[in-house]
Parts: sequence; C-alpha cells; structure tokens
Amino acid sequence: MATSDLEYSVDQEIADFFEKTTATRTACDNFAKQHLGGNLVPVAVQGVCSHTVYAGPNAEFVVQFRLASLRLNMETANLARSIYGHFAPCVKFLGQLGEVIGCKEPLYIYVMSRVKGISYLDFILAYNAQVSENSPKFSSWRRNLVTDIAKFFALSWKGPQSVDQTYRDNLYHRYKEELDSLLASLPGRFQPFIQESLNLLPTIFSLPMVLLHKDFGVCNIIVNETSCNLVGVIDWAEAEIAPFGLNLFSHQRLISKVHLKTGWMRFDDYVALEDLFWSTFTKETEGLSSDTIRAIKAARIAGLLLSRGFTSRLANMPEPVPIRDDESGAYNMRDLDGLLLNPATRFTDLE
Repeated sequence: MATSDLEYSVDQEIADFFEKTTATRTACDNFAKQHLGGNLVPVAVQGVCSHTVYAGPNAEFVVQFRLASLRLNMETANLARSIYGHFAPCVKFLGQLGEVIGCKEPLYIYVMSRVKGISYLDFILAYNAQVSENSPKFSSWRRNLVTDIAKFFALSWKGPQSVDQTYRDNLYHRYKEELDSLLASLPGRFQPFIQESLNLLPTIFSLPMVLLHKDFGVCNIIVNETSCNLVGVIDWAEAEIAPFGLNLFSHQRLISKVHLKTGWMRFDDYVALEDLFWSTFTKETEGLSSDTIRAIKAARIAGLLLSRGFTSRLANMPEPVPIRDDESGAYNMRDLDGLLLNPATRFTDLE
C-alpha cells in the first residue's frame, strides 16, 4: 500500500461516518449554523462515532453529532464539570436528527464550550523542530504542565463519589475477572505484576471512588500554546467512577516519549518531573500517608494492565480481549514492557 493511502483524510472520515446514519451532513451543518451561527470548521481529527465541528461567531463552540447508540451520558458530563470546573467543557444536549431505518441510526446533538488551546500532541509537534526536547526551555514547559496535571488529579482526589455496594461489588468482580484473564493469557514476564494487582485489589478499592477520565492522553490534554499550562481536558465519553489512580499511568507520557520502533525513552528531567508531580499532588491533597501513596501506585499498575492488556475498549469496537504477543498487540506490549520491565523506563517505584 502506498504511503498516501495511509494518510488520514478528514473528508473521507466524515463521509464514512455519514454512511452509518440517516441524518445528512448538510442537515447537521444547517442545524449548527441556525442555532450557533458563524462559519463551521470541522475538527482536524474526527471520531468514528461522531461528526464534530467548531461553530459560533468566534468559533467558541464545539458541536458534536453522535450516533444514538453512543450517546453521551449527560450525568457524567455534568459531574466532570462540577469536579474539574473550567478544565472540563460545559455540555448541553440539543436534540436529534434522523431516525432509525434498517441498520442506520439517528444522531444526538451536543454543544460544548470550546476549550481554548491546543492538544499537548500538537504542542509537541509545533515546537519539536525548533526547541530541543531536553533543553531548559522545553523542560520549563514540561514543569508547567506536570504541576498543573498534579493539581488536576488532586481535584479528582478531593471530589470523591458515593456509590452503592452493588456498584462497588460489580466493579470489583469485573476487575478481578479481567486480571484473572490477563494472568491466563499474557506472557509469563507480566504474571508477577498481574498477581500482585490481584492481591492488592482490596487495597486499591480502599481508595476514594472518583470520576476517572479513561483516555487521558496527549490528544485530549489541552494546553496553552505558549506556556504549556493545562487549560482543559476533553472527551469524557468513556469516563467512569472507579478507584483513584487507575488512570495515573497516563502521566508517564508527559515526562517520557514513545518511539514506534524503540519504545519508551525518558526525558533528561524525568526524575525531577516525577518528584514534582508527587510533591505537588501531596501538597494539594494536604498530605497523604506513605501507605496511601503505595496504594495509589498499586492502582497505577493495575490500571495500566487493565488498559493496555486488552484490545480497544471503545464503545463501538468488539468486546475487548487480552492482547497477543505478536504484531497485533505490539503497541500495547511496548507500553507494558516499557513501564513495568525495562530498567531504563519502568515506574520508579519498581527500580
């Protein structure tokens, strides 16, 4: 296949999306113009389950047309806003376009306040050619972001959610079953970590139940385009209430880089940034015991296994199954090896 065949085409992505619905792109565009005005601009990367545009006189709104089967949970969206404030977009449901005909479905319409800034991935791409990644300048940008991310996680810690015992028990058994599945399926080199996560599951569930962003990656972290301070986190569609720390492994991507062929590599300031994160987080949460920190770090490992140990968990994908140690699971295996086993890049508490 030619390289050009592999290039992302936003127009093709949009065309493919509208094959799944009875609503038309014209109807969506007309709706957005009528209700919000301004010139419509499709976002640069579209999702397979939605069509998203910027709208409004100053492009201050995001309008998302989602397949009805993958509608947003407004309770979750409102909860994110109440916990994280301006870091989470304000979301409103505006109605429906289209109807169910055969295998095609209608679209649910949402309008969100636009988080002004650029994704951290775009920030990296914008400056990498101009500023060395290990220079004092880039290091100062990372310090800004890591400090803000630590404060963001502290907001989560300080916003615990009450869940009933049935919810807690069901979640516990789901995680146990999934870890048991990984224990039986993943290569032997990961078994000590999986078994330890199983042993520590009661400890992990002693942590506060919080709203976890399940795709806390460089594309969904929005930063100031000059200072790299955190300005927001987008895409809360997969968020769920679960023990604190299960998504904390994602923080490693901010203080390391990942090469497609060679895997994980730490930036020169990795240790300083890791210390900065924990000192800031501990200060913002007004002090945590060493036992609590150990429990959080155990949750971080369990979360990594539950995330990277399985195929995609997106709602529109097949039921997740344990990854295989072959080409199909190479990227996820790279993350597990890099953060759990490689002495040069694994979590510092494993050294």
